[in-house]
Amino acid sequence: MPVIPISSAPGYANQETGAEPPILRLPVAPIAFCRMRHAPEEKANPAMHAAEVIAETARYQGIAHVELDGPGDPLASMAATLATVALLKQHRPDLTIGLTTVGIGGSRHAAELAAAGVQSVTLLVETLDATTAEQLYAWIRPGKKTIPLKEGVPLLLDEQAKAVPALADAGLTVTVRTTVYPGLNAHQIVTVAETMAELGASGMELVPFTPDPSLANPPPGATRVHMEQIAKLTGRFLPTASVQVSVEHCGCDCGPRCGTGTTCGCGAVAPAPTGLPKPSPERPRVAVASATGMNVDLHLGQAKTLLIYGPREDGLACLLETRQAPDPGSGESRWEQLATTLHDCFALLASSAGQKPREILGNQGIRVLLTEENIEGTVDVLYGGGRKGKCKQ
Repeated sequence: MPVIPISSAPGYANQETGAEPPILRLPVAPIAFCRMRHAPEEKANPAMHAAEVIAETARYQGIAHVELDGPGDPLASMAATLATVALLKQHRPDLTIGLTTVGIGGSRHAAELAAAGVQSVTLLVETLDATTAEQLYAWIRPGKKTIPLKEGVPLLLDEQAKAVPALADAGLTVTVRTTVYPGLNAHQIVTVAETMAELGASGMELVPFTPDPSLANPPPGATRVHMEQIAKLTGRFLPTASVQVSVEHCGCDCGPRCGTGTTCGCGAVAPAPTGLPKPSPERPRVAVASATGMNVDLHLGQAKTLLIYGPREDGLACLLETRQAPDPGSGESRWEQLATTLHDCFALLASSAGQKPREILGNQGIRVLLTEENIEGTVDVLYGGGRKGKCKQ
């Protein structure tokens, strides 16, 4: 499936060119269902009222689509949302209408939204994991009162899972939008794409998290490497649009550490290759992240078990055992635990991996190599046989 830069997708082209956008985003929702934990504390602009909606749409005669998007959630104030939709249908019947929501109430209101004239929904899904969600959301308020996250998170995840098939069955196009938080949800986004595709979503948008300098100890920002690797994987399940990351935030040295060579698009010149790692008496084995056992096809963060290859008594390299990978959710200590688990491995093969685990494992003597080749052929290369050049370091 295609990976499309979001800056050339509808609704984002105006960010760089200043031209009239094919999508006009209208902040018409006064009430929010939730707040993200790592968002800066700032007062949102008030929601637009009817006269402002009409004036704004009149300014942009070339638009084809209106998206009801913020400052709160359109489904948190359904009466106001439906009134806005009716107003738009009356004054600009040529426009298609969509809305952006976290999805609470989506299954209950799906038929009502379709009947009113809404044609698409962008669903903000950050994770499917409750523990991760508690790290991402500051509060969740499904009604008039904020409820504890231990109650709010399961409710939100359940509402999102119900919303997708209900909206799709009502005839609305569902696009999932996920913000990439390295170290928090980045390794889970492929699972989000696969699950949402099964539920009926039609596409995915990836947005990089950018830390606010006013916040203390925010998560790291998403780099171009993060975005490209994740989009490549999610594109297997849903057509994926990705916000482009500037070269300054590429996060790539185009060398062994980042594993991208010159493919990240930053324009930097790659240093001379340092060669593939070699086995030693202390580290004679290779770990592999694979779902099929045939090819290297898993992101390191997705791997629950790792295949361990090494030489038999006759010297032939083959599969020796499997080892359990540490559970997600423990931050950097997860990769330190993994380094201990792979104490006798000199290399780890994965289809992609974040910069932090590559650094931590590398410091422990385990080189992470990125490839999507056949396992046996790639392992053979590492032990001195076969064709060279299959792995990106």
